[in-house]
Amino acid sequence: MAQGTGTPSVTANVTNGNLQRQVQITDGVAGIVGTAKVSGNIGRIATVYSLTDAETKGYTATAEPYLHRHILEFFNEVGGSMELWILGTEDTMSMESACTSTNANGVKKMLTVSKGRVNLVGVCRNPAVAYNAGAGFLDQDVAKALITSKVLALHQQSINRPVRFIIEGRVNDEDVTPIYQPVTAENTFSGVALGGTLNDGSASVGVALGRAVKYPAHVKLGDGLNGVLSITSAFIGSRAIDEIDPVELDNFTNAGYIHYHTREGVSGYFFSVDKMAGNDDFKILVHGRLIDKAQRVATSSTTPFLESNVRMTKEGKINDADAVYLEQTIKQQLLSQMAGQISDADVIINPDQDLINGSTLREQIKIIPLGYMTWIIIDLGLTKTI
Repeated sequence: MAQGTGTPSVTANVTNGNLQRQVQITDGVAGIVGTAKVSGNIGRIATVYSLTDAETKGYTATAEPYLHRHILEFFNEVGGSMELWILGTEDTMSMESACTSTNANGVKKMLTVSKGRVNLVGVCRNPAVAYNAGAGFLDQDVAKALITSKVLALHQQSINRPVRFIIEGRVNDEDVTPIYQPVTAENTFSGVALGGTLNDGSASVGVALGRAVKYPAHVKLGDGLNGVLSITSAFIGSRAIDEIDPVELDNFTNAGYIHYHTREGVSGYFFSVDKMAGNDDFKILVHGRLIDKAQRVATSSTTPFLESNVRMTKEGKINDADAVYLEQTIKQQLLSQMAGQISDADVIINPDQDLINGSTLREQIKIIPLGYMTWIIIDLGLTKTI
C-alpha cells in the first residue's frame, strides 16, 4: 500500500471471500429517503423520534401521505421511540438518482449531514402518474438504483462511514416472467424489499428498517424468536402473501429479494431471508451490518494512535511488545463492543513494517460471525422402542 498523504487518517480495507478461508458503537440508525409532496419538505432533512414527533414536524397523513405511510410502519414495527432521519425528494427524482454519489440532494446529503450516524437507508419513491416504469416485473428504476447505490456505499466505506441500503422493490407488472433477480447485481451493500401492506405494487421499506434497527446488528430480520411483524396484511403486487404458492416465495428468496412469508403454526407475517443483491460474504444483511460495526469499532479504537509512536528493533521492525499492545487494545474493543454478536475476533499486526522510512501501519482484523439456522431438517418417524 502506498504511503498516505494529507491529514492523519485511518483507512479500513474491507476484504471479501474470507468465509471460504475461515478467517461505544450504535448498531443501527435508520434513514428514509422518499418522495415528498410539500415543497418545504423537499430537500429538507429532519430527525424524528416517534410518529407524533414526525407529524408535529409536518409529516402528517394529509400533508405527506406517502412518507407518512413509511414513517408510520417504521414506528409500528419499532414499537417505541427510535431515532429516524427523513429526507424528502421530488417526485421526478428517481431512486437511481437519489442513490447517485454525486447527487448533493439525494442520499449523500443525509449521510453527510448525519456525519455517518445513519447507517441503514431505505430508498423509496412515489413517482408522478405520467412516469414510465418500463415493461419488466419491477420498475426499471430498481435495478438502476442497485448500480448507483454500490458506488455511494463504496465511498462511504472508504471514509469509515459504512452504510447499507434497502431499496423499494416497486412491482410494475406482476405477470411478467422471468422476474428480475437482484442477486445478479453483485451489490451486497443493498437489498431489495419486495411486498408491502398495500396491494398497489409498493413495498413497505419502513417495516424492514424498523425490524432491522429494533434489534442489534447480528439479529436477522426473520428471527422467529422475535415474533411476528407488526403488519396485518402483506402483498406482492396485488396478490396477498397468504395466496402465493410457497414454491413461488422460495423463488423470490433465491432471486435475492427481502420479502414476507408465513410460517406453519403461527398466525402473522415474518421476513424471509435477509438477502442482499449479490453472492459474496455479505450476501445477507446481518453479515454486512456486522462488518460495518466492526469497521466503526476498529476505526474508533485505532484513531487515538494516529501520530503516536512505537519502538523499532535494530532490524527495522516494530517492537514485538508494542505490536502486541496494539493488537490486544483493538481486539479487546471488538470483543467488548460486539460481545454476543460474533463468535470471535482476531487482530494481527505484522512487525515487519517499515515505520521509519514510511509511516503507514497495516492491521489485519478477522471476524468470525455467528451461525444462523435458516433451514432446519427434522427426521421424523415411528419406532417400536425409544
